[in-house]
Amino acid sequence: MTDANPLVERYLAKLEDGLRGLPDADRAEVVAEIRNHIAEATAAGRPIDTVLSALGSAEDLARGYTVELLLNPRPTDTAKASRWRRFFALVGLVALGSVPTFVIIVVLGAFGIAFTLSGVLVFAAGLWAAFGVLPDFVTMDVAPWVAVLLGPVLVLGGVASFAALVWYVRFTARIIRRVLPGHAAA
Repeated sequence: MTDANPLVERYLAKLEDGLRGLPDADRAEVVAEIRNHIAEATAAGRPIDTVLSALGSAEDLARGYTVELLLNPRPTDTAKASRWRRFFALVGLVALGSVPTFVIIVVLGAFGIAFTLSGVLVFAAGLWAAFGVLPDFVTMDVAPWVAVLLGPVLVLGGVASFAALVWYVRFTARIIRRVLPGHAAA
């Protein structure tokens, strides 16, 4: 019987853990559905390893069921309040994963690269000009000491852009984890 098989029990435990953001009734129904599927497949003569491989990882299956239940909620007594919560959760998820996030990530990444690289180059050009070894094809309209002081400021601006990018990605990940609870490790 599949209930006593440790592979099946471990798989179902991971599945249930991945579904912990769902209501208890939905979580129990999904686990029972998968348990029955495994039992039917093994009763038909399929090896347990094959059945579990066909289902995919428990984390992916849990994520799929969570999204499915967010998109197509089952009717319950608290369906109206839950429907609004799911609606706003999906709107937030779409808003975070759409054009504004793309623009913010591209802009912060470009600023980080451009400011850091130009800061290093301006600093190096200032030093080369101060020692008189600046190539003839490079011209500077400022005194070398200005370039030497301006270089680190530009690098700090680039580092600040990268820090803002990391903060935004972490912030977005936290919000997505709230919308789809139980998938922090995934």
